[in-house]
Amino acid sequence: MKDKKNQTQAVALKPKRKKKTILIVVLIIVVVLVAIIGSAVKNMTKQVEAVTNMVEVEEVQKRDLSDTIALKGSISGVSSTNIVSKAVSEITAVNVQVGDVVKEGDVLCTLDATSIEESIADLEKTVSNTNAVNSINSRTNAKSVDEAIADQATQLDEAMKAISQAQEDYDGAEVRYDRGEGDFASLQAAQRALETAQENYDKVLETTNRAIETAKTAVELDKYRNDDNTSQDTLKSLREQLEDCTVTAPCGGVVTAVNVRVGDINSEKTTMLTIEDTSSLKIVATVSETDILKVQEGMKATITSEATGEEEISGEVTRVVRVKSSGSTADSSQGGSAGYSVEITIDSTELLIGMDAKAKIMVKEKGECLAVPYDLIKTDENGSSYVLVAETNEDGSATAVRKNIELGEEVDYYTEVTGGDLKEGDRMIYDYAGTVTEGQVFTADQMYSGDSMNMTGTDAEVME
Repeated sequence: MKDKKNQTQAVALKPKRKKKTILIVVLIIVVVLVAIIGSAVKNMTKQVEAVTNMVEVEEVQKRDLSDTIALKGSISGVSSTNIVSKAVSEITAVNVQVGDVVKEGDVLCTLDATSIEESIADLEKTVSNTNAVNSINSRTNAKSVDEAIADQATQLDEAMKAISQAQEDYDGAEVRYDRGEGDFASLQAAQRALETAQENYDKVLETTNRAIETAKTAVELDKYRNDDNTSQDTLKSLREQLEDCTVTAPCGGVVTAVNVRVGDINSEKTTMLTIEDTSSLKIVATVSETDILKVQEGMKATITSEATGEEEISGEVTRVVRVKSSGSTADSSQGGSAGYSVEITIDSTELLIGMDAKAKIMVKEKGECLAVPYDLIKTDENGSSYVLVAETNEDGSATAVRKNIELGEEVDYYTEVTGGDLKEGDRMIYDYAGTVTEGQVFTADQMYSGDSMNMTGTDAEVME
């Protein structure tokens, strides 16, 4: 009975020991987890503190502070020529297409000359006949003037003779009347005869003068009729059309437009083709309102393109358009949007018309100068300017040290340093947030270059 009781107590004790063992294990796990989490939190805190205290450090260097304006545009010929023909005729041949390179004098297209030649032949015959008639009329009219003058002289001579005879008769009648040999009626009759002869002379003079003036007027009209001859003008126009039946290139260049084809009937003012002179090239680009007043003719420029890689081609601003366009620049081939524009002549013929290109206009040539970013410049209570640089300590750390500077011109992102303590090679602290203070110390791990966010101690030594 006693043995059975002891067995029952032993069985009751086994679960209690098992629960105690589990509790101990759980406690051990909790302690381990707390230790791990604590270590992780400590490490994370250190990393956060390290990241918070990290600072970018870059060497101070000289930079080209020249003031430039960057533009984009397209390559075109320095001049463009529209080809037209006066010939109103059918186009029989077009010898070029867009993109062809032509030389001065090359035949571009031809037009049918047959109908024009026939019109010229018919009109020349008509003009010849008209000229012959006009010539006869002119000679006749000229002769009429001579005849009118001669007739006047004859009639006036006869009238003068009649006056002389009447005067002689009157004088005789007067003598006889004075002697008493003649009566008064005879004297009066002789006087009337003299007056009639004189009146007749005046009428002859008036009549013959009118005849002479009429003949001379006819001669003058012949002159005007010859000078204002419509047929002559038409003949001249047809001859000019005939010369234009063979259309040649007035200059060398690239054909950029062909607006006609075989079978078309040409009209005098139609642009048949367009040639761009490639002996000299230009780039036309749009300029913003903020930059247009800076640009002047004669400024130097450099041009680059994908076709020529890193090669810089020299150029010069040859035209500044200070009238704002409402659409694209000069034409669609020149690219750009609404705005002001400039033309830059290029000292090269390597590029092709229509290529995209970039241009940089030299507004003010400054050259290499010691410079710092303008938003890193600090000002003390006295108005003096300075920057902070990292000076290396023996243990590899660095201290933020003030360097006084004198400021020059500000160009884009940088400001020229004209004097002070700062020198080329100093490691300037890029403290954009303004949290770094003079005398603050940084470990090698806390300093990094813009090229690497994970600079090690070795990296810091290399940067030093």
